Amino acid sequence: MPMELEGMQQLMAHLQQMGKSVDGRVTEKALTKGAEFLQGHIKEKTPVRKGKVTGNLKENIIISDLKENQIHIGPDQQGKAFYGHFLEFGTSKMDAQPFMGPVFENKKDGAQEIMKDVIKGELRL
Repeated sequence: MPMELEGMQQLMAHLQQMGKSVDGRVTEKALTKGAEFLQGHIKEKTPVRKGKVTGNLKENIIISDLKENQIHIGPDQQGKAFYGHFLEFGTSKMDAQPFMGPVFENKKDGAQEIMKDVIKGELRL
């Protein structure tokens, strides 16, 4: 008894279009939403200097543009928050006060869920 599959060409065309969509716009949207989630939590945990409160570091936790399917989150190295990596990793004269790494470890599953939901929504799955 022969079987006939109908709509295979449409299905293949749809799958190819989904691949193109995920490669560009959807990827950027998903990564950005996940990064915004992490950025908010990093800002909550960013240490603020006692005494004179400037908030420079907290206000300068930025999200980079999408480049090679990657987005970076962290202190703006070119601006007033250049010292963020000193706090995160310490120096020879200062102990580390990690605030980005622990947030990433604790919140990465939440960011992945957000990205997954964005992709599902954009692809109407």
